[in-house]
Amino acid sequence: MRKFGLLGKKLSHSLSPLLHNTFFEDLGLKDEYKLYEVDEDKINNFKNYMLENTIEGVNITIPYKKIFLDKLDYISGEAKEIGAINLLHIKDNKFYGDNTDYYGFKYTLTKNDIDVKNKKIAIVGKGGASASVYKVLKDMGADDITFYFRKDKLSQIEFPENIGGDIIINTTPVGMYPNVENNLVNKEILKKFKIAIDLIYNPLETKFLKEAKECGLKTINGLDMLIEQALKTDEILYGILLSTQLRKKIRKKIKKRVEEYYENNGN
Repeated sequence: MRKFGLLGKKLSHSLSPLLHNTFFEDLGLKDEYKLYEVDEDKINNFKNYMLENTIEGVNITIPYKKIFLDKLDYISGEAKEIGAINLLHIKDNKFYGDNTDYYGFKYTLTKNDIDVKNKKIAIVGKGGASASVYKVLKDMGADDITFYFRKDKLSQIEFPENIGGDIIINTTPVGMYPNVENNLVNKEILKKFKIAIDLIYNPLETKFLKEAKECGLKTINGLDMLIEQALKTDEILYGILLSTQLRKKIRKKIKKRVEEYYENNGN
């Protein structure tokens, strides 16, 4: 049995085991995907922990997407340019870093027919996720991109009076379950855009997206990004390339299970 998982500080909200276990089930694999909650004072020991416990790979979430950048044997080109990794895996006792968020966000834009060329785009947040979003936007031809972010967790974002554009993207965890009433962007600002994208998937409709919809914007949540980055993760870990048909089948099954999970858990 091969061992994989998700590494982060607080993971109670995570749907990652559900996603990867659906993949394992569909391919007839008996492998495991577990949550690894690690405090910041112990994170530097995690690579040894992986070796000692034969854990072959972990996805990485807040706040550890940048912490391993200078501690690995190999890093993919995308992860280097982004400056963040969300997949740490071992091959032949060497540590590799990848960024599958890149593929997840690119799929989200493509699936929803979002053309970013010559568009004015606002990115809310300046963490590891925002770096992936920025790289995708640049690679897809966007050149008018502005970051808006808080100086610290207790402050508000100081948006300029003349803010406006085509697409606004929330890359922060603000509004994620259980803090579902939080939102960094008010309606007066949202009204100045046409499309709102939130990388959060729990809940499926954050306050940010709910208020954007009320303002007449097209809204897109983080579920497609979540599913696609998970499938890309599994392709890397297993050294395979899923066919379009199989990918579609697994994606559909995962989406159904996520929706059932929310129905049963009230999020």
